[in-house]
Amino acid sequence: MTNKLIKKLDNNSSNNRLFIIGGIILLAVGIGLWFNSIYLSPTNIFWDSFSNDLSTVGFTKEINNSTSQTSVKQAVQIVFSGTSYAHSITTLTQSGTTVVTEEINSPESEYVRYLNIASNNKDSKTYAPVLNLWGYQNSTRDSGAQSTRTFYQTIFGILPFGNLTPEQRDKMLNIAKQQKVYSINSKEVVHETIKGKKVDTLKVNVNLQGYIKLMKALAEYVGFKGLDGIDPSQYSSQKPVPVKISIEPISRNLVQIDNGTSTGKSQYSGFGADPMISLPKDKISLTELEKKVQAIK
Repeated sequence: MTNKLIKKLDNNSSNNRLFIIGGIILLAVGIGLWFNSIYLSPTNIFWDSFSNDLSTVGFTKEINNSTSQTSVKQAVQIVFSGTSYAHSITTLTQSGTTVVTEEINSPESEYVRYLNIASNNKDSKTYAPVLNLWGYQNSTRDSGAQSTRTFYQTIFGILPFGNLTPEQRDKMLNIAKQQKVYSINSKEVVHETIKGKKVDTLKVNVNLQGYIKLMKALAEYVGFKGLDGIDPSQYSSQKPVPVKISIEPISRNLVQIDNGTSTGKSQYSGFGADPMISLPKDKISLTELEKKVQAIK
């Protein structure tokens, strides 16, 4: 009798174990299917990244472009916490002349200094008196002046960037989806490695009319006047612009945007970083600095 009872208990325990193991397997399979078909779907990857871009305290953008005549290398750090600003290092080479500048600008101010200047007939020693002198000017709200600032040029790209409130971010998302600004090709995704990061590269078509509406909404939030005179309907007949957007699928961090031209690649990193940049104390007017540079013969 005792032996029969023990065998019965053993059978019940085995059945319970099999039931639990089977449940765990089914749960794991379900999670795997969800992860691959939903979480890692190209559409979800894109829109999660889009949302992240609008709720970051900072990031870094790098470009490295060249043609037969000109070469430009630039690294820009954007900071949105406290006073928003852009800190950039730019190396421009053209017709045998190389100019390296450092810039710190915000919606309210602009600081620029020359780190190096060299040409075919003058080396950097010739320009030593004007190197590392900070030139300064107050920024105006004039739309033309705003449009030339590195800060605005960086956040108004193919994708918008900012540190918006949840309500503002939701409105941007709604505009982008309702206006069908970005059409993602879910069937042609390339899995590749860019700068050591495994990314999904998505083919995306950008609807220009909807894009202008989206950027005008961002302009309202950040006080940018450069789009005030632009009517989105003027772009209603324009064909969508094809771009490639590379995103880390797990973190949803943007890594690269490629607009298909020889100079159209921009790379992104450092999302969430908040580098501390101190504004220069010793400075002269930017106009005075430019006069000093032009006076060197």
